[in-house]
Amino acid sequence: MPNLFICLTPLQALIAQQLIRQTAPTPAHLLMVCYAEADNAKFRHYYQTTAQLCQRSDYIVVPSNSWKRIFNLSKLLKNLDKLYQTIYAASIDNPNVQYPISHLHFEKLETFDDGTGNLYPDSILYRNHAATIKCKIIKALQRIRYQTEDLRHLSAQHHTLYPNQANISSNTVPLQLWDTQPETPFSGSLKPQKILLGQPLFTRNEDNITLFNQLCDHIQANAYFPHPRENYRLDKVEYIDTILIFEDYLLQQIQMQPETEFHIYHLASTAAINVNHFPRTQIHALRPDSEFFRQPGLIYLYDLMAKMDIAIEDFALDKAA
Repeated sequence: MPNLFICLTPLQALIAQQLIRQTAPTPAHLLMVCYAEADNAKFRHYYQTTAQLCQRSDYIVVPSNSWKRIFNLSKLLKNLDKLYQTIYAASIDNPNVQYPISHLHFEKLETFDDGTGNLYPDSILYRNHAATIKCKIIKALQRIRYQTEDLRHLSAQHHTLYPNQANISSNTVPLQLWDTQPETPFSGSLKPQKILLGQPLFTRNEDNITLFNQLCDHIQANAYFPHPRENYRLDKVEYIDTILIFEDYLLQQIQMQPETEFHIYHLASTAAINVNHFPRTQIHALRPDSEFFRQPGLIYLYDLMAKMDIAIEDFALDKAA
């Protein structure tokens, strides 16, 4: 019997690649689900590189319209088998994960990281959504049997990039994605390069643009690495345009630029945490003085970063901007 890997982001696809290699020669089937607004070259690149390791693969684009999304769920099953040895999934709160698992037969479920949401005990990955009567009826009609808590308890083990942290499953397995080889020390002075990581935190594009323009000015960023979900553009900073996710991109640049020390600035980015131990890399977590950054989930994440010895820099926003 084959294994099934369900992925909703490029990072999840990269994790799936490692798990597929570890479980070879068991055949692998890949289901990669992408929301229409995030369907871009980066998503398709990680789908294609993961699909090369699989016996069968499918790329499903989820419509933007909420009603169309409901009727799109049945398409997830069109190229899948009825029976799998192990299903691997990350976003266990997502209906695009809950639906196929509810309609398939499998011997075992194993989970893996969905960013850092797994590390916050009050996140949506730890408990069921507070569903309305309408949502409950729709899920019943769709025969979605498994909710978030069901899948969390059903997980036989959880593969994680953060083995020393509590996770959605108590049985965690360390996962190593990036091989950072020891380097020959550079004989000259290292040249600093400041990279700001984008993150669409707010619903309104204008709010994201205002915040990140201020951050660019504050740190005097050399370059800006946009988040895959961004659909706005800053006009005062040089963009890094690549089909690679940030972790892969930075590792590539470290190898290509032995004379450079990379300073990575971010707000609450999983990617920045993932590169914390890369060579010639310094991580700086910016914490603006606004109510938004005092919500429990972000407070927990900043405390977690401090425990990881990531420098936290409080930043005063220009309220007139």
